[in-house]
This record gives sequence, structure tokens and C-alpha cells, in this order.
Amino acid sequence: MKIIILAAGKGERLMPLTRNLPKPLIKIKNEKTLLEIQIDNIKKSGVINEIIIVAGYLVEKIEEKIEKLKYPGIKIKIIYNPFYQFTNNLVSLWISEKEMNDDFLITNGDNIFSSDVFTNLVNDKKNGIVLTTSKKNTYQKEDMKVIISKNKIIQVSKTINSKKITAESPGLAKITGKKNIELFRKKLNGLVRKQEMLDKFWLEIFNEIHKNGVEIENFEIDGEKDWREIDYHPDLKELRNIISKNLN
Repeated sequence: MKIIILAAGKGERLMPLTRNLPKPLIKIKNEKTLLEIQIDNIKKSGVINEIIIVAGYLVEKIEEKIEKLKYPGIKIKIIYNPFYQFTNNLVSLWISEKEMNDDFLITNGDNIFSSDVFTNLVNDKKNGIVLTTSKKNTYQKEDMKVIISKNKIIQVSKTINSKKITAESPGLAKITGKKNIELFRKKLNGLVRKQEMLDKFWLEIFNEIHKNGVEIENFEIDGEKDWREIDYHPDLKELRNIISKNLN
């Protein structure tokens, strides 16, 4: 299985740490960076043998880091997104579209998942178009909310009415099967042709797929122990405190 990691952004909410450093290279634990921990957990899962990193901001530093790393059995490729300053990660996903020639996963460069999440998601009998979700008691403005009906994804958006929210999306998806891959690529290519979509998040594609009448499977994970997202300085502090316990 292949995984596409979207890591082109500037990480401005983590300034000044990201002034001269891309977010994936922020040190988390024992001199290990966010990117290294991501790759460690991907390798440990035992179900992924290829990583595609879409980078933009300070891409040369990510390239230098990857050249120094040794991951036998894992192929790592970096694709440059020259539009990272003017677009959101929907365009980063589009940049990687030609890599979508077989079953694949997608995630964000600022997410860390436990290795079990990758293992369970790849081995789960749910195939086709699958989106991970996580439930919690309260949702923040910046959370990517989800509406689920009969265990199928109906809508993904930050602006869903609070009374309709079922869960949030951690930003991890699985696309399997030739027909589903072709549909996903078609919808992706269609979205980037629309000017108003260039500043949208890649998860917008699931709304388009749902409009097409295609079912989007829900794969629920535990938000407390299975994943963390690093957007702000408190997120980084929390991750550094708990990673040795929950996300190894």
C-alpha cells in the first residue's frame, strides 16, 4: 500500500518555530522530528511500502532530511508543490494525482497516528472510499467536522452546524479498487479547475463524491489514544508529553 502525505504548508500558526523550518521537521522526541515519527509508525504498521511526500515550504530541508534517513523496505518520494503559497492542500493532493495508480492512503503532514491505525485501516474489510473519523464531547471552530448517517459519511466541513456534528475527521483516508480510484482522480481533477476551490482543504473531495451518489465508508478511531494533530503551540506541547505513552 502507498501513502500520500500532504506537507507543503508554511505552518504559520507555529511561528517562530517554523520561520526557518518546515513543520514536519519540528523536533518532537529525542531529537526525532514529526516527519520521522510519522515514517516510523508507518513502517511499524507493516502494511505500507511506499511514501509520497508532497512538500512546498522549504522543500530542500525536507529533501535533505529524507536523504539522511534509512528505511529499508520503504520507498520514499518527494513531490514539490510550487503553488503552496497561494493554494490550500487540495492542490497538494492534485499535485500527487499521477501517483494514484493503485490502492493508497492520504494523510496530512501534521498528523501522527499510532501504527495500529494504519494496520487496522488497511486490513479492515471496508474498502472503496473510506474516511477515518473520531468522536469527542465538544468541537472547536478549526475542527474538520463530519456528519455520519447509517455509518456512511454524508458531509465534511469546518462549518457544519453544531447540532448536526457526528464526529471530526483526523485527515486519513483509504481509496481502494480501480473504479473508486478512477472516480477519486476524476473528482479531484474537476475540483482544481474551479477557482473557488484552490484555497480549500483536500477533504472537500468527499463532499463531491457523496453528491455523486457514491457511499463513503466510515472508519472510527479513538481520538484520545490513536492520533494527534499539531496546529498550535499547545498541541505541540501536549504531543511531546504523551507520545512515549500512546503513539509509539
